[in-house]
Amino acid sequence: MGKISRSSINAVRFLCLAFIVWFCLYFFFGERFSIEFTDRIFASWFPQILVFLAAASIYGLFILAIRSYRKKWINILLFLAGFIFALLPFLAYHGYFQYQCGIWNREIMHEKILYINKLNKDEFVKIIHSKCEKSREERSDTIISKQITRFLELNNPVKIQKAEKADWTVAK
Repeated sequence: MGKISRSSINAVRFLCLAFIVWFCLYFFFGERFSIEFTDRIFASWFPQILVFLAAASIYGLFILAIRSYRKKWINILLFLAGFIFALLPFLAYHGYFQYQCGIWNREIMHEKILYINKLNKDEFVKIIHSKCEKSREERSDTIISKQITRFLELNNPVKIQKAEKADWTVAK
């Protein structure tokens, strides 16, 4: 029983650390990664879900640090410190990141597929017109989009150039 409990606690700790790292990577380095969600509604909910998961993970790590053999006041301090440190992701998102024009605050207004790859029907060149929700700044990007799964796509900026031998056809 002890080994099952210890391994499950270690698995929960690993998940907590993974959610915290995911939060940091998404908000600090998210613009550098080109993987995005295909479902735009879920993409708008994802930052709030990730903030909650990071906060719950921080609190969970403090709760998992509570031991019965420690003095009672140390366990109470761990409980309260966990609650206070769990507020950090909420404060970071709602105090700073929410007001930045990152991938989490971009609303896609219109997208138009220009070219489709003849060899791979999940690969497109498209123009995306987006607007930052906070500053109302609009921008237009030409990207190459390759659908990895039904839920994720890989988007990279591209410059369109004429090629004689190409596997691309004009979208209709």
